[in-house]
Amino acid sequence: MATSSDALPALRRARRRARSWIRDDEHATVKLVVAVAVVGLVLRLAWLGRRVAHFDEGRVAYWAWHYGESGSFAYRYIIHGPFVQHADRWVFAVLGPSDFTMRLPVAVVGALLPLSVLLLRRHLRRSETVAVALLLALDPVLLYYSRFMRSDVLVAAFMFAAFGMVVRFYDTRLPRYLYWAAGLMALGFASKENALVYVVTWLGATGLLLAKVFVLPNGYRDAVLFVTDAPSGREIKARVIGRIRGDLALVVDTVRSFTARNEDPKWLLGAYAGHVVLAVGLFAAVSLFFYAPRGAGVAGLRHPPAPPSAGAVGFWEGVTNPALFGQMVDATVDRVVDQWSEWLDPASEKTLADYERHLGVFLKALVLASAPITAFAGLGYLLDRLGYTTPRHLVPFLFYAGFVSIWGYPLGTDIGAPWIVTHAVVPLSVPAGVALAAVFRWGLDALSADDVTGVATSALVFALVALLLGQVLVTGVYTNTTAESNELVQFAQPDQSTRTALTELDRIATAHEGGTDLIVYHGESGSNYAAKEAFVEDDRESWDDAYWDLRPTCLQWHNTLPIPWYIAAQDVEADCSNQPAGLALRARQDQPPVIVTQTYDSTVPEDRLRQAGYASREYNLRTGGYRNVFRVWIHEAYASEGWNATDRS
Repeated sequence: MATSSDALPALRRARRRARSWIRDDEHATVKLVVAVAVVGLVLRLAWLGRRVAHFDEGRVAYWAWHYGESGSFAYRYIIHGPFVQHADRWVFAVLGPSDFTMRLPVAVVGALLPLSVLLLRRHLRRSETVAVALLLALDPVLLYYSRFMRSDVLVAAFMFAAFGMVVRFYDTRLPRYLYWAAGLMALGFASKENALVYVVTWLGATGLLLAKVFVLPNGYRDAVLFVTDAPSGREIKARVIGRIRGDLALVVDTVRSFTARNEDPKWLLGAYAGHVVLAVGLFAAVSLFFYAPRGAGVAGLRHPPAPPSAGAVGFWEGVTNPALFGQMVDATVDRVVDQWSEWLDPASEKTLADYERHLGVFLKALVLASAPITAFAGLGYLLDRLGYTTPRHLVPFLFYAGFVSIWGYPLGTDIGAPWIVTHAVVPLSVPAGVALAAVFRWGLDALSADDVTGVATSALVFALVALLLGQVLVTGVYTNTTAESNELVQFAQPDQSTRTALTELDRIATAHEGGTDLIVYHGESGSNYAAKEAFVEDDRESWDDAYWDLRPTCLQWHNTLPIPWYIAAQDVEADCSNQPAGLALRARQDQPPVIVTQTYDSTVPEDRLRQAGYASREYNLRTGGYRNVFRVWIHEAYASEGWNATDRS
């Protein structure tokens, strides 16, 4: 059995080899971060298509599919930014529509997020850089929602990388980083509207940082000394005056230093102003590419959809024909202004109860799923403020940004969902990485001093972090991915067992030639008809009517999501029924392969369906609620082996 006397020499040898490699290889840190990103990519791609699609995934994926099928696109804030629709449209064209391919762009961008830490490396030690990259790659919230087709990880990644480019410009003064920042910010705004919140957060954090610089330049040590010294009134006055004079001197010295370093500061400022203008132009060009309409624009999204040639001036028409360019820009700007105005409309004001509920969901996911970042972010901030690590403006800046996000996002969101935690976790990963690296260095110092207790303590901390991460990754990211008890799961997530029925539907629709593959039934009427739960429109006369091209139009479309996504992606021929006698007649005569009913619907002719050769299973379209339970009936002629023996009636 190994003892501490055996372990310490082995650890010291490993440390010497690692230090030798890092000392001899100037790209060691970059290689380590790239390796972390590769691991993150593998973790995001593994079983990426396994979880059944969430309501939101099915909704946005449907419109990406629709864009590819119709050739028409128009920005609608209710679908969020257009980036993922464009990306998925291109992916679908190459790889086909599926749960794996719809999530692929988000997974890839999420995997690349740790690389953005390299932009901050002048302000972080090597161990801190790697620690932050590890947290961004392994944090359960970021990992779960990198495997989820929503735009929160996209906007977080693009805006964090844009911030990194701004920091890199500050470090190097090289104008190319302004263009990178502008392009990445454009991608962030094209991903989701709350990119605007990032800019507001940065401005707020800048204000807090300036307050820190001018009021407490030496961190909380100034405040501690101010209190412990018990100063008199005269001393307080002297300190305040001295602080003001010091701040003014700092500003004056900064200006003088700038003018001293440059022979012609006015020319240099003018040159930078020119680069800023060009960077703004790049932002506008990238935004125009994503936001501009395609095909028939809005008319191509309504029912029945207009053909792509139906008069709209889209991006490619405007780019290839200078005479139409201005018209295309005007149409795009008008559409963006209209949709952003609706998004910013304060009409959807939240009550205190709404805020408390959303905040509760946020804090639960933050504490239970992102415990290492939550705990270590506060520690990293304190270490910086108290001077135990080298004080840097970057650490408090990002702590301020993340801390404010915790309380701000629940106020702005209309849905209490765990995915908004991503916007706090990303900035908080930096102070958390600083603390985690400090524990690592303390362990190395203890190793050098033959301090067994210190080494064991550091090892215990890392073992605890690994245990917390591993437990959530195993039970929350890769298993129980649709369970109501999982703090990462939002209400509108179908149960994973639904995958069985969807796989059967795909197999049957592929093999079934001619006729209807699927009938969706709901027969309640009058006062018994629940419009917010029913799967089928109650008025047969309106089945072919719809404002948007939501196919099949006979469905209460949003009540059935994500089923319409699977109908589209799997090329299923679907129809509806709302008359029990008519359903029974079709089941006996036409024998459609699959029928979907709702368990609370008292009009379902279940006995007649069984007599016609159908067997059923029950599934839950949401994480809870009896009205969300539906039943899938498959005819014995089409069912796979074992289906007929599992009727749960």
